[in-house]
Amino acid sequence: MPDIVLATLNAKYIHAAFGLRYLMANLGDLQPRACIVEFDINQRPLDIAEVLLAREPRIIGLGVYIWNVDETREVVAAIKRVS
Repeated sequence: MPDIVLATLNAKYIHAAFGLRYLMANLGDLQPRACIVEFDINQRPLDIAEVLLAREPRIIGLGVYIWNVDETREVVAAIKRVS
């Protein structure tokens, strides 16, 4: 299982996070150790945190955009509480 998780909260399920794909494309030798996980901003922050932590990553990278900054802060707070 990948130990580097690149994640974001999209405005809708039909949107794709290009920033995460650019990061993934430029990870070089680390690319096989990474995965992209996308969520919807309407999902509960605690649920998102649990999904991310269930992967047991060493590194979590979060894509933050103007439309998801508040929700992403809530996810980070939930990760800190749970882990």
